[in-house]
Amino acid sequence: MRIYIMRHGEAEMLARSDKERHLTDFGKEQSSQQAEWLKTALNSTALNKVIVSPYVRAVETFEQLNTIFNNELTQLSETWDALTPYGNPELIRHYLDSWAEENDGDNLSVLIISHLPLVGEIVAEFCGKNTVNFHPATIAVVDWDWMNDKGILVETKLPNVISVY
Repeated sequence: MRIYIMRHGEAEMLARSDKERHLTDFGKEQSSQQAEWLKTALNSTALNKVIVSPYVRAVETFEQLNTIFNNELTQLSETWDALTPYGNPELIRHYLDSWAEENDGDNLSVLIISHLPLVGEIVAEFCGKNTVNFHPATIAVVDWDWMNDKGILVETKLPNVISVY
């Protein structure tokens, strides 16, 4: 299984609550740029599932990607409360393992859109450690051998322009 783990694009600093923070214009640009890369990286291999945090900035990141994918991701997407910043990476692994068992796990691909610190913890859950510096809109690509419980970090894609704030 190929797992694309993406941190949401740059978000505004202030909002009534953390879950209500919107993407900045720059964050929307980052997300669209990463969507273009992902579309090319998939090389006509379709995503089978997209799992998104319910927080506004993650949903808006998904919307930017979905636009680049001509709204083809809508039917593949689900919003999952377990993908909030302090979600449980082990629960995510168990969910994907179950999904793989029910389908042809070796040929599946999934995109996860979430937050720090969870995105790093997800990489560590699948690969044993996290070596990815998750700037906004960064995508980590993990090959997960679900039958042998082994993951390999294949690639990390940062947006061409990052903001340090």
